Amino acid sequence: MPANCAKGREWGKRVREVGAALRERRGTCRVAAMKRVFLRGCGVLAGGLALVAGVIAAESQVVVANDVGGAWVVPEAKWDGRVVLLLHGFADDRDGAGDLTKRLAGGLAERGIASLRINFRGEGDKLRTQIESTLATRVADTEAARAWLVQQLGVKAERIGVVGWSLGATTAIVVGAKQPTWWRTIAVWSSPSGDQFAQLASSATAQKALREGVATEVVPGWKTITTKREFYESFRGVDLDGELAKYPGAFFSVRGSGDYLPQHEAEFMKIAKGKPAEAVVIGGADHIFNIFQPELGHARRVVEVTVAWLERTL
Repeated sequence: MPANCAKGREWGKRVREVGAALRERRGTCRVAAMKRVFLRGCGVLAGGLALVAGVIAAESQVVVANDVGGAWVVPEAKWDGRVVLLLHGFADDRDGAGDLTKRLAGGLAERGIASLRINFRGEGDKLRTQIESTLATRVADTEAARAWLVQQLGVKAERIGVVGWSLGATTAIVVGAKQPTWWRTIAVWSSPSGDQFAQLASSATAQKALREGVATEVVPGWKTITTKREFYESFRGVDLDGELAKYPGAFFSVRGSGDYLPQHEAEFMKIAKGKPAEAVVIGGADHIFNIFQPELGHARRVVEVTVAWLERTL
């Protein structure tokens, strides 16, 4: 038990309770493994178990396809086959900025909804600086993830949803247009809109990569990122508004009013053909919902409204 954990005794008691419950259900072997490690601050127990607001969920590290890994989270009780695929943003990873996507997975598990978070090939690593992905590889990885999901025991193929953050939103919508029956519901955070090539190619870094084949940018407060011509070219001809119009299911858009990407929620609501179609703009929140300023409550809010939406529309 970490000495600096203010609720150490409470967590210890909870671990013992979980151990007793699991001993009855699964035998002592997994209990012993579970008790060996208690990971600081996130409520994760060894043996692939996580405590989320008092709910036990099993998290497994899985291989979805070649070079595509994922975290598969299944509620231990009252799971009815609903599942959400979680797609990360540019140059990020499956847990999201400040582990916000991982937090979303926990919130879903609390409501009895399973989830799969994947790392995109050539991109899905917070420490990675060389970006090797394209929109095509992102789409292929998403397709592979859904194929993996429908093979899992208990998953209901007709009750799969997807959440995409930033470039993950682009990916989710493009796949939804290509395979209109795949997603029962789509939720997007800080989504791009309109002409994707024009939006992405407008920066000096993109222009250099398009001219010279490769370009490197130092992003203050984050990391150094190198992109290639192929990355930008893969978005040529992609109109995200047009793609959304091809998707027939439920659609939800969440954005902060301080997002550097333009607010497009009113237009999205007109374009979306599926029902319900709803949007939430969080006042004062930035592109990553001020995840590193928890006192503002924006990150908590985006998780709350998204979980509520998915619980209602899956």
